[in-house]
Amino acid sequence: MAAELYESVNVKQDPELRDALMANKINEVTCTGCEFSFRVDKTLLYSDPDHRLLVYLYPAAPGQYREGEDQFGEFMRNMLKMMPDDVQPPDVHLAFNRIEMVEIIFMVDAGLDPRLIEYIKYQIYSRNSVKIDPRQKILLFNAEDSDEDNLCFVVQDEESRRFESVIHYPRETYRGIEEMFGTEEGAVELLELFPGPYVSARALLREDSDLPPGTSRPD
Repeated sequence: MAAELYESVNVKQDPELRDALMANKINEVTCTGCEFSFRVDKTLLYSDPDHRLLVYLYPAAPGQYREGEDQFGEFMRNMLKMMPDDVQPPDVHLAFNRIEMVEIIFMVDAGLDPRLIEYIKYQIYSRNSVKIDPRQKILLFNAEDSDEDNLCFVVQDEESRRFESVIHYPRETYRGIEEMFGTEEGAVELLELFPGPYVSARALLREDSDLPPGTSRPD
């Protein structure tokens, strides 16, 4: 059984690969004997030159995030060495599963800042911690049902994979947050909240659950 496995995807050169990625068909293998299909989870670099976007996928469980960040750091150092000094580096993101990668792509395609979207998720989780427990619930940006008035988020139960509810977030509030963090001081504050290469409100709050009582990360 032979299959073509991708290590990188450039959607400007091969636009059809973007659709394959969104349909979960990238690195899919089908047995010629029984026709059983499965996906090979491996590192994958997504490149969209038109949006100056790179997403580095390192499939990993939470306990392997440090290893993924180390490999991502090595990738970044090698990439910057190869880039000419007069070329502005792309916006690079780290994802630990395919859903995170696809979500980042949707955000950028919609003209949104993924770091600001994660800040909004952080606020939603924090203000609804009983109903939307980050240890059990996944909060996903829904580009398809977002419109000019509201951004749409869906709540998914991690264990059952069922979608449980929908949250609409005013775009006007997003624009206010964008303006707030557009200042030099605001940018520093956002980096203090999400200091590493992996930007995830859920991962941050799950880490907070291990902090000593009475301590928390900044709002």
